[in-house]
Amino acid sequence: MTANQPLQLPCRLLLLDLTGALLIAMGLFELFNPGTRLIPDSPTFPYHEWALITAGLASMLPAVSGLLAFLPRARRR
Repeated sequence: MTANQPLQLPCRLLLLDLTGALLIAMGLFELFNPGTRLIPDSPTFPYHEWALITAGLASMLPAVSGLLAFLPRARRR
């Protein structure tokens, strides 16, 4: 990779990271604002906020590890 070429990150990893961040944001919003729901007709169960946060973290972990593996390969080019 030369200095003139822009760094091209894998889109699937960025999409995973964005999805995880959105799930975490939704979970935190519902956790800190009890009684409000972002999706009105969604089924609720006890601790669904924590389930959203956990799902967001679980989807971000492969994205972060993939991006960390991608950066050294991109520098060697």
